[in-house]
Amino acid sequence: MALGSTRTASASAESSGQNHRADIQGLRAIAVVVVMLFHAGLPVPGGFVGVDIFFVISGFVITAMLAREWARSGAINFQRFYARRFRRLTPALALLVAVTMVISAILQSPLGAQQIAAKTGLGAILITANIVIARTTGGYFDAPAAANPLLNTWSLSVEEQFYLIFPLVLAIAWWLARRGRRTAWAPVLLVGLVGAISLGIALLQATGHHVPVMPQWLGGFYGPASRAWEFAAGALLALFAGRLAPWVTRGRGLALGVVGLIGLAVSLWFVTAETPWPGPLTLIPVIGTMALLAAGLGERNAITATLGLRPFVLIGDTSYSLYLWHWPFVVFAVLLWPHTPGIAVIAVVASILPAAISYRWVEQPIRALRNLSRRQMVVLVTATLVPPIALAVGLLVASNNGFWNARVQQFVASVAPMHAGNAAGCNTSTPPSAPRAKDCRWNAAMTGTPVYLIGDSHADHFSEAVIEATAQSNHPLTIATANSCPFIDVHLKSRANPRSPCRPFVQETLAWLGTQPPGIVLVASSSTYWDNPVFSAGSTQQNMTNEQPSKNAFLESGLTSTVEQLQAAGHDVVLVQDVPFFTSPNSSDPEQFSALDIARGADLTVQMPVESANEVQKSARDAISRVADATGATVLDLRDHFCPAGICTTQLGDTYLYRDSGHISIAASKDLGQEFAAALNGR
Repeated sequence: MALGSTRTASASAESSGQNHRADIQGLRAIAVVVVMLFHAGLPVPGGFVGVDIFFVISGFVITAMLAREWARSGAINFQRFYARRFRRLTPALALLVAVTMVISAILQSPLGAQQIAAKTGLGAILITANIVIARTTGGYFDAPAAANPLLNTWSLSVEEQFYLIFPLVLAIAWWLARRGRRTAWAPVLLVGLVGAISLGIALLQATGHHVPVMPQWLGGFYGPASRAWEFAAGALLALFAGRLAPWVTRGRGLALGVVGLIGLAVSLWFVTAETPWPGPLTLIPVIGTMALLAAGLGERNAITATLGLRPFVLIGDTSYSLYLWHWPFVVFAVLLWPHTPGIAVIAVVASILPAAISYRWVEQPIRALRNLSRRQMVVLVTATLVPPIALAVGLLVASNNGFWNARVQQFVASVAPMHAGNAAGCNTSTPPSAPRAKDCRWNAAMTGTPVYLIGDSHADHFSEAVIEATAQSNHPLTIATANSCPFIDVHLKSRANPRSPCRPFVQETLAWLGTQPPGIVLVASSSTYWDNPVFSAGSTQQNMTNEQPSKNAFLESGLTSTVEQLQAAGHDVVLVQDVPFFTSPNSSDPEQFSALDIARGADLTVQMPVESANEVQKSARDAISRVADATGATVLDLRDHFCPAGICTTQLGDTYLYRDSGHISIAASKDLGQEFAAALNGR
């Protein structure tokens, strides 16, 4: 009988064993453990591949389950399938979301963290968490991700999106397969086609290419379009299980198991956060998982016997609850005790208890319900979905309104708004020569010497100060800044954005300034490029390095070149030293304060000696001073404002000085207007 027929589907189903076969549970145990180790901060750099293991297992198990049903009845009962998926996944998830909303309301900041948690909670319940996270939290390895207590729900939404569509694909394929010999291979061909397209999308995006006509949220790390091939890989294995089973002898099964374990081990130790993912190397854990699944199709061997041991099976049984609970525990524990050594490990271990409770009294009892009437199912769905949705909506509305507390509302209003340059669209990678940069001019009718504020977001956060200073002194002003892009004539890239448009922005802006009336160019940038190994610099793309002495030499020579080019065009140059940067155990980020802290009037001030700030930023500060001495440029150092009497502070009077961990607030920027005016007039 041809592959895809009812008989073959039955053979495949029988050969693949039961849904909860011991060695599959053991493989689930490996997946959840490596993810937990990764999130605990232990040295398992590729631990996030545990999610890829889950995806392949899901494709295999669901296809095998549907194959058995098709073999028995010649149809798929979609109502029963989705009801089972709901009972299996949603109640435990709903409990987690509800608890997380309550804790977020108490512990997290109303400056974005609570809003992101609430939106992610709604997304998790409505099967769109991956889309919400992509649009709000950003990249999985970016700093904001560490503060989202429901970040891990992205993979659950991808899996549930797979469950929504894939059974229909299989039903169509099996229906076609029984129409005749010409369509007998329809299941394999259709699943293979879906997998091939998805893999192609993943590989294209991993190499930096854009897929035309496809929304951005469909692809990338969180996208179902770039992840479907992992499910398809497991599904194809299930479709071929009947033919493979007789071939998998004990020896061959052992060999497959060894190959699979080696593939997973390679993934765990050699894949890192910098590896394009999903991408070419994702094939390693996917193929490794397929090999381990295939090893269990035939005779029992040492690998499958080990995976079937009771400890592995126990962890595998509870893997869903363990996956749900461990990450919120890590986020909240780090928030409460940020400087406690090993706190993430402690949090992961502590999360085992609520995971076990959820498994024993929520996941298992509801999953075991059978033969519910339509009315009973409606009651179950309503009772499951309404509480977390209500709590998430409540948290979102409350945090957006400052919990209707005057202190919270005032604090949020003082630090949350974007700076004037950013709000006007001037803090992009678009050079001022571009048409839309016409909106980035202030005081256009004034007749004094033109002023140009140029740099990265640390130039943008001086927008209010420079706008006020130029308005007082009759100067027309142009602002052109770009995030993570210092105004330095050098090749620069970061691990987070290796294809940054920074270099063209700098070159085109320098060329534009060369055509403008001579004026005063204020150059301001973050000091982080000089001492952070995430950034590499070089005089060419070929000699770029993140080794600090060499990198700093390139940055200094590039800054010198920038100043000299501006001076050759007739401009005066003012180099602005970066504002003090608060480092661990001190933090200037207002998001460290919960709504409760703010509402009860807690002291939010953080202080440190000016010597500590100067030491952290020594490389950049010294280089700017040397460039100024060599070129005759002026230096504007704002240390005295932020560090009166030698003590740097995050709050002066009623003004909280910082918008986040590196940028000053609008109120702080406005207070600097006179200092910039003095610099412009006395340059």
